[in-house]
Amino acid sequence: MQTCKQWIMPIKGLTIGSLTLLLAACSNHQTDHASHDMMSMDSEWTPNYIKLADYSPPTAVPEGVGEGCEYKIIPPEFKNVATADVLESGNGELNFTMSVAYQQRDIAGCNTWLRNYAYAQGDDTPKAALVGPTLKLKPGDILRFRLENRMPDCDAAPNFLCSGLTHHNHADSSSTPLTDEEAAQMNTPHNFNVTNFHTHGLWVSPSKNSDNVLLELQPGYAFDYEIRIPEDHPQGTFWYHAHVHGSTALQVSSGMAGAIIIEGGDPAKDVGQQPQIKGKVDHTFVMQQVAYDCNGVIEYYDANNVPNNVDVCEIDGKPANIFGPGEWQKTERRTLVNGQVVPRITLKPGEIQRWRFIHAGVRESLKLVTVQNSSTINLLKGIIGESNAIGTLNQIAVDGLNTGQLDEWCSGQPQLNCDIEALQPGYRADYLYQAPTTPGTYWLIDDQASDAKSLQGVFEDKAALMQVVVEGELQTDALPTSSSLASYQAHPTPTATQIAEMDHDTDNTQDMMFYLGSRTSISSITDPMCLTTSDNDLNNGQPGSDLIFSINGLPFGQNPDRDLTLGQWQRWNLCTRGLAPMHPYHIHVNPFYAYRTGPDGEQQGVWRDTLAIEIGDKDAPSNTVAYSENRYPTTLPGIDDPLTVKQMYTGAFVLHCHILDHEDQGMMQKVVLKE
Repeated sequence: MQTCKQWIMPIKGLTIGSLTLLLAACSNHQTDHASHDMMSMDSEWTPNYIKLADYSPPTAVPEGVGEGCEYKIIPPEFKNVATADVLESGNGELNFTMSVAYQQRDIAGCNTWLRNYAYAQGDDTPKAALVGPTLKLKPGDILRFRLENRMPDCDAAPNFLCSGLTHHNHADSSSTPLTDEEAAQMNTPHNFNVTNFHTHGLWVSPSKNSDNVLLELQPGYAFDYEIRIPEDHPQGTFWYHAHVHGSTALQVSSGMAGAIIIEGGDPAKDVGQQPQIKGKVDHTFVMQQVAYDCNGVIEYYDANNVPNNVDVCEIDGKPANIFGPGEWQKTERRTLVNGQVVPRITLKPGEIQRWRFIHAGVRESLKLVTVQNSSTINLLKGIIGESNAIGTLNQIAVDGLNTGQLDEWCSGQPQLNCDIEALQPGYRADYLYQAPTTPGTYWLIDDQASDAKSLQGVFEDKAALMQVVVEGELQTDALPTSSSLASYQAHPTPTATQIAEMDHDTDNTQDMMFYLGSRTSISSITDPMCLTTSDNDLNNGQPGSDLIFSINGLPFGQNPDRDLTLGQWQRWNLCTRGLAPMHPYHIHVNPFYAYRTGPDGEQQGVWRDTLAIEIGDKDAPSNTVAYSENRYPTTLPGIDDPLTVKQMYTGAFVLHCHILDHEDQGMMQKVVLKE
């Protein structure tokens, strides 16, 4: 077993439950935040970063970290499924403090040392967890919290732990395009100890101290967020995670994520009040691929580019990359459900429960299927062999947004014929799960995915996610019908007239091409776009030493701002070109309307904020069409002036690939919403 070198010095620890939370006193490291002020579109506003008076970060890796962390098959735990702590709003507000700090904890027998959240309300003792607390709010509430960065300062490895001396300042991505060398520096993973906060999927202001992902909170400082939820915000399942460019994948893969549930408000729009759903058991499952290495830490992306004080793990005698095609499969790590390895959930025969799934991971496609028990199940490695799908996953929401229909996936079909839409990173799906009427043991699994249909372009074997135990008295629960759910649809469907107008309005069309491949292969193409560029034009992205992660052929820092206008509908042409089979497209603030194949095999439109854009046939262009409206509310809690509200929804945010290490390496573009 390898152990990490000492790359920070000893400290006092505060023990909370079974983990050690290391917080406290003060660094001499002074950070100049003036360079980050350029991030705001409002020159009169500068972020108020608050120096922590009690900042005392950990100065040593605790004894025992790394024990039990070798790469090996991890057996299921079969503990009752855990529930994240819930922080719930009251009197129109949710107030708390959240810290980012190293935490020591056991994950499947491995003693880890990872960046995690600790949280407290009022004078309560801080609590820490691998999965962040669930934030529960109502439409019309205000989310107010202080985010504290209690990570060590950047002195030990400035070019990795913060922007350092060689990385070009991120603010400059909003002005003059960077040189190739500057863009390569900006899009090399870094900022490991710098953080911020993103409310993924919320329809909120992207500016100032709201959901502003261009903020960068340095170690030893805090920032006060104030995020106002519109009164007509859709109810549903959303989530939050860190989102600083250069370290998003590393921090999310450390567990820095949690659920946001918006419920209440107008009962006519809250599907939880629908008579056949009201009162049902409601579970939220945060699915994560926590990518701790053989030393129990996450301190690099690429084994060829690591801080001097960090040891590189090996698999089969070769240096192991934390991220990259096939690397996750080699580690034998498992997708965690609420921080657990194959937990157990118990239902009564025929019982219906609401299951909310959040793909808060980075590495895998998750194709959820419930199957019968069989003699071909290997409890050590997971699910093997074939088994029929049983029970039903009846979908009522996509990416947290009520669809206004009931989509019954895979009922009674052979497992291999189950074509349920896979969850990709960033996706959410709400299901009404109905247990089989026969008592026994069943399984929720992640079904296998072929190379062409997997996130990383490598075969993904099936694996157990959760043991489903059915016992007790038979229930007579009944599912709602699509007609009884129609009035709960989160957003009205664009009309045929609106879609026809967008299809013909070429002046108001957006074209966005994910391209991973050689810069040389695309540099000779003028203005590469989905409708004009095929993989044959790009020599299929021909791999080489000049690899770029890009949008429309340019990485973050070189691609221009994408200007959008508030209130406009637009058609988007989306595509993937180059070396990868797919890239999940995510845009902040507003969802979009796109088509998918429903469980009946027919095309259906759904609202969503993240969508995997598949590459299609290498010999011909393949494009996905989506429609969006850059909408904004007329009022916000505490703000009744429509002009003020409109101005709050202007400003800069981003769209990007939600394979988060792709985003960190340049597959991102700044969006500017204007009046």
